[in-house]
Amino acid sequence: MSRWVWRIAAFGTDAELTDQAVAAYVAKYATKSADASGALDRAVFCRPCQGRGATLLPHGTPLPCTACGGTGQARPLPRLAVARHVRQMIRTCWGLGKRPEFADLKLWKWAHMLGFRGRFSTKSRSYSTTLGALRDARRTWRTEQAGAHAGTPASDPTTTLVIGHWNYLGSGYSPGAALLAAHVWHRKELARQFAAEGGC
Repeated sequence: MSRWVWRIAAFGTDAELTDQAVAAYVAKYATKSADASGALDRAVFCRPCQGRGATLLPHGTPLPCTACGGTGQARPLPRLAVARHVRQMIRTCWGLGKRPEFADLKLWKWAHMLGFRGRFSTKSRSYSTTLGALRDARRTWRTEQAGAHAGTPASDPTTTLVIGHWNYLGSGYSPGAALLAAHVWHRKELARQFAAEGGC
């Protein structure tokens, strides 16, 4: 088996390699699945043989998997529709995951997420933060930013802003809504006439 050597640096080749730097490096690609250069949205291992490349007969003899041709991959890694750099990281996870010393990490199973197991974000209230808390913080920041831009005083979160005046804007349909309403009325009138004339 070939060996892959990767040099990951946080701020350059002379920077200290830390767990946080590696996590940030993987998270950068694991969270870019909506981008054409991001990770894949499904696992790369072959489902029938569960990535082993073979199935075991009842008496324990391995039989090469016909679905993947014995590779254990659902699709050959060189044919994955991802950027070359991401493909190399997937290939590295696959290769490292098959080594005995990394077997517990199951990197091959999560190669499509660059070895990161599960979701890149959490919905758990007991771990770090939640997506709802991030949305609330973003909403508060946007409100403060809009207020500062408009020159309005900062609002008290314990009070409700009440606007005490109304402006008359008009009545009736807008031109587009009037056209749509006329069309609906015309169709209903045609249907009524058709029924009155004994139509089916």
